[in-house]
Amino acid sequence: MVIKMARKRIDASADRCPTGIPGLDDLLDGGFPRGRTILLTGECGTGKTIFGVQFLHNGVVKYNEPGVLLILEQNIQYLKRDMRLFDFDLDELEDSGKLVIIDASLSRFNVSEASPKSSKSFSLTSRDLVGTKEVVDIIIDAAKEIRAERVVIDSLPALDNLVRSKENVRDVILYMNYRLQSKGFTSILVSDILKNREGDVEEYVSDGVIRLNYITSGPDTGRNLVIQKMRGTRHSEDIHPITFTEGIGIEVLEVEE
Repeated sequence: MVIKMARKRIDASADRCPTGIPGLDDLLDGGFPRGRTILLTGECGTGKTIFGVQFLHNGVVKYNEPGVLLILEQNIQYLKRDMRLFDFDLDELEDSGKLVIIDASLSRFNVSEASPKSSKSFSLTSRDLVGTKEVVDIIIDAAKEIRAERVVIDSLPALDNLVRSKENVRDVILYMNYRLQSKGFTSILVSDILKNREGDVEEYVSDGVIRLNYITSGPDTGRNLVIQKMRGTRHSEDIHPITFTEGIGIEVLEVEE
């Protein structure tokens, strides 16, 4: 049985972190519960990176909440170019001192060329080996410097290539979740739909799980969003169609009756 929420608008309050994504906050009683970790999962091409960047962009532009973006896979220059299609100017946000982008897209790295205290993006290179726990420290240091309230990590499967042999991916994710929560950040951890990782620890330790789907055949063809879990708030359990709009990003649509 699907439990439908009353469709009323609730103003964001101190215990809510509004996403600013059109149509989504109404499904969450005003936004994500603050200080929680949200797992955003889906197959390739469902819009996970757009969602994460939109969350950070809206945080700065709409709510004056700085953020940190950790990139583990994508080419940062391509990402910036692609996000301009939605009017998400990441260079401008960096220049304002409200966004730090940490480019950790190589599989083994050390801090190079810049410090997280610069309020600019910087890269981690492959000169030396750095464990993922150190990367979490880098995130926290950067967040402190700009007083960030939002963190996005894109994406978790890349951790398989980053962990030292003595580290365990499960332990790293548990540690990452604990540290981010302990500092009060509202965080989005981006991941593919995981089928082979034992226990799917990401879903168990996260306070919320949002799935993005892409259905290629049948009456429900298209992309949609499902809030699978969200601790600390009521939420819709419907399957909501989503669209991608230039100048806006993702929009969550009402369910057709």
